[in-house]
Amino acid sequence: MSIRERDYILKMIEQLAAALSRVAGLKTAGKLDEAGDEIRNTADAILGPLANTVDALDAASAAKLLGNRQKIGVYAALVAELADIRARDGRDAEARSKYRRALEVQLACLSLHPDGAEQTRTAIRALRSKVVETDLPEKLRRALDAALG
Repeated sequence: MSIRERDYILKMIEQLAAALSRVAGLKTAGKLDEAGDEIRNTADAILGPLANTVDALDAASAAKLLGNRQKIGVYAALVAELADIRARDGRDAEARSKYRRALEVQLACLSLHPDGAEQTRTAIRALRSKVVETDLPEKLRRALDAALG
């Protein structure tokens, strides 16, 4: 990894951490719409024009388009955070859909980047606890079992 790539990744992680801190404060204050706006603004800032494109793609295609493991992880983390906001706001169906999306993206990341497997598996474990596995398609349940054993 070049110094430039490393600096980019560090900046991206710093942006994500700052945004998640702001989102936590907004959630605590009950400002859930503003917290959702913060997530969308952060996605735009970090992913640029890809932010809307990756949302429209299936998880595997989105992961391939994003490319590097860190960027895929940031995207999945933002989707999962938005799911948490929707769950708090009582939008359970949307929350379930977003948790599933984040899980599918992390599984695609693991497939593309087995070098960062432990970090990705940690994220997958956290997301697994937020989905109803019996609601998942068989193919996704098999991928989840293969990833985590």
